[in-house]
Amino acid sequence: MTGRRAAWAFLVAAWTALVPIWSQDEPRTEDWGPQPGDVSWSFREHALTWTSPRLKLTLDPWITFRHVIGTASSVAEQELTEPWDNLRGARFEARLDGVWEVRGSLEEWQGIPSAWDAMWMTDASALPQWGRAKITTGGRADVARARGRSSYVHTLPSGDSLTWTGAYAPVAWGPLPSALTFSGRAASFPHTSLTWKSSQGFQAGGVVARWTGTERSPDGGSTESLLRQSDAGWGYATWQGKDRAVLGALVGATRERPWVGEQEADTTGRFAWTSWASIQGRCNVPEVGVELAGEWASHQGWGVAVSARPVKGARLALSATRLTARADASVLLRNAGTPVADVLRPAGLETAAWRAEMHGSYRVQRFTAGARAAAVADARVVEAWVGFELQRTWPLHATIGVESWRVPGHPTLPQQGTRLRLGVAHQMGMTADSPTFDAP
Repeated sequence: MTGRRAAWAFLVAAWTALVPIWSQDEPRTEDWGPQPGDVSWSFREHALTWTSPRLKLTLDPWITFRHVIGTASSVAEQELTEPWDNLRGARFEARLDGVWEVRGSLEEWQGIPSAWDAMWMTDASALPQWGRAKITTGGRADVARARGRSSYVHTLPSGDSLTWTGAYAPVAWGPLPSALTFSGRAASFPHTSLTWKSSQGFQAGGVVARWTGTERSPDGGSTESLLRQSDAGWGYATWQGKDRAVLGALVGATRERPWVGEQEADTTGRFAWTSWASIQGRCNVPEVGVELAGEWASHQGWGVAVSARPVKGARLALSATRLTARADASVLLRNAGTPVADVLRPAGLETAAWRAEMHGSYRVQRFTAGARAAAVADARVVEAWVGFELQRTWPLHATIGVESWRVPGHPTLPQQGTRLRLGVAHQMGMTADSPTFDAP
């Protein structure tokens, strides 16, 4: 079965399952239009709340301004000519008729990529977690991203549930601090999924997606349709025990799409389907407050991690990952020039390598502190930051962060350097690596 036929078969199956659900309790025609509601503004909870008989919607802004001091962004630059970061956006969540959940965000950033992002970039215009970016003077990036997700949940008489999701957003899979297969921090892509969840802890589903590359068609232009597209689909199943263990398996396939008039039966096999697989697991040990996790990915390698909460308000995670050589990994899962997983290896590293990683955070009273570090082959990068809550009514923090790196042989980033970032931030959010749908 071709990829197109498989996608149509999945959509027909989803439609067949959902039509009976949608036909229940169909609203009257006069109820379909906009309805009056109450709108409230607040500095204590959500910035805006709109409530009507059928809808509840909340809206929150995110904003950060920072001054950057230190090593220039590239070998070609001798100083930071525009040493400012400004990140801004808004996030919304809505619940319609008690069964539809809609959430999303729109964000824009002009600033200097962090060393954590820059050292993994294989393309100067492909910014991890954001996608294609415009690079301006001084190595600054000008980039925006949108994310949206709509879900319909139907509870079956057995107590199981069936969920349909349509989204322009990343997908999350895997328990490691830096995911091997899919990361919730990756650049957005369109996809739809159908998931069955059992009351006994089992869950299974399927996803079809469309990824966009950076190769431009001979027709030129800049729209999405004139860039190389890829079809992707995968199925997964997970089992969750009682507060102890989670096991999961995922199998997928992808292929590049030919342009109109391009020979589909390419003799090099470029447009053939390629497959990949992932197995993940994690186990809680509540007696000591520790969680153990691991993942194996056929196209990336394998990794293990341990996380703990040593004291109240603190989190700590350590991981080790063995990355396979690029020659042995024939499948590269990318969207908008960046991995759909977390970026794992420095630009130019094609051989097998070990990756060690540490993440930590601590919150006490008005202070929030955090750090992360990674070492891959000869490359090293460390980040640390502290935020002080200036006022709590509409949370505003003063922040200070430091980053240091050493990455021999990188095509654009200086071999080593250090930077300091001073600024203010609402909700400690809108840093370039923050998840969009969760408070950082």
